[in-house]
Amino acid sequence: MNIEREHLPTPPKVLQALQTGFDAITRHISLVLFPLALDLFIWFAPHLRIKHYIERLIVEINALPALTSSEFKDAMQLSQDIWSLIAERFNIFVVIRSYPVGIFSIMSSILPLKNPVGEPVFVEFSSLGIALLLAILLVVVGIVLGGLYFSSVAQAALQDEVRWRKLLHDWPWVSGQALLLTLAWLIIFLCVAVFGGCLISGVTLFSDTMGQAAILFYTTLVTWLLFPLFFSAHGIFVNKESAWRSLLRGVQLTNLTFIKTGLFILSLILLVQGLNALWQIPPEDSWLMLISIAGHAFISTGALAASFVYYRDMAQWAQKMRALHEKYAKQEEQ
Repeated sequence: MNIEREHLPTPPKVLQALQTGFDAITRHISLVLFPLALDLFIWFAPHLRIKHYIERLIVEINALPALTSSEFKDAMQLSQDIWSLIAERFNIFVVIRSYPVGIFSIMSSILPLKNPVGEPVFVEFSSLGIALLLAILLVVVGIVLGGLYFSSVAQAALQDEVRWRKLLHDWPWVSGQALLLTLAWLIIFLCVAVFGGCLISGVTLFSDTMGQAAILFYTTLVTWLLFPLFFSAHGIFVNKESAWRSLLRGVQLTNLTFIKTGLFILSLILLVQGLNALWQIPPEDSWLMLISIAGHAFISTGALAASFVYYRDMAQWAQKMRALHEKYAKQEEQ
């Protein structure tokens, strides 16, 4: 039997998704208050630090006999400078910016030490255990708040409305799935990190050149892994799928539209990261930073909305293609 010619479904459009997402946030501008509030909190709230523990760790590492030789001198100095900077600037509150579900924050990357009214209160933890427990609690808080943020942005982008009663009703379930997804991410990256560490260490023992090749291979592997996980959380908020189902669905859809989706993700990265360089121009103790915080809040929220629009279009395209394939398969059998 001859198969009737039909037009193939139109694949998702990158520019259309971006425009629709940003238009939705323009109509529901109050949603930018989520990242705006988080950045202001990190900027002006007391800074929780573990500076003394990090400095003590640096001293203990420098005292190791195996690392005092001249061949490790430059590497150790660079490592010490990096850890000293982390000890000075790290604020435990920044872990509220959780992954993969969380509220976006420009201040979590700047790690400011000053604000326009002076220096914040610095609180040094006397117990490392308490600091770690607090950090874990703050990560959970960030995921829970991020669940509400993602839900509201998804609703605004896909339904052009924000129904807070429904959002609050679904919030506990959404937060639970976001927590499970975070655990799945953690397990995946721990496995990849252990594999990469063993691979690079083992190969480097035989040859430095082979070690560099192993690092390149590992970097490629991590990039290949990160790419399909970009949409791992979207199914939770768009289709109310479980964490595991959402992760698998995101990977499947990304692989089906690899080139187009790669272009979309690259566009978002260039847009957000490119403007992040602009947002970091004002000094951290200048009121001009408020403009940067507001700009970052709008751009990041608009980009998130665009990703939900693209995910919906991608899922609809895949469904139409599957239905068309099944139809052709039945016609072939006849």
